[in-house]
Amino acid sequence: MITNATTRIELCYGYKKFFLMSADSSSIQDSNLEAFISLVLSDNELKTEIKSALNQDQVISIAASRGYEFDSSAILRKWSKHTDFAGDTWMGWFDD
Repeated sequence: MITNATTRIELCYGYKKFFLMSADSSSIQDSNLEAFISLVLSDNELKTEIKSALNQDQVISIAASRGYEFDSSAILRKWSKHTDFAGDTWMGWFDD
């Protein structure tokens, strides 16, 4: 019974935490994404690694492994500003 109550509390906490994400949190993630894109543009090996990523989760994982924390909503916000929809989201950012 205590386990169920703990699980419910954790679920509720996670739910509230999700909705408590502020504009500040979004802007921090957006800034992290922009900084990561700048890094990729200056590092050809990293650019190749990103271009070979199969999906956005792999891109997010690569970024996180280098200390850049952002989620798919940050990519979506960036993507919505992007004008070249011919390629995958991150591919268009790093065209040569």
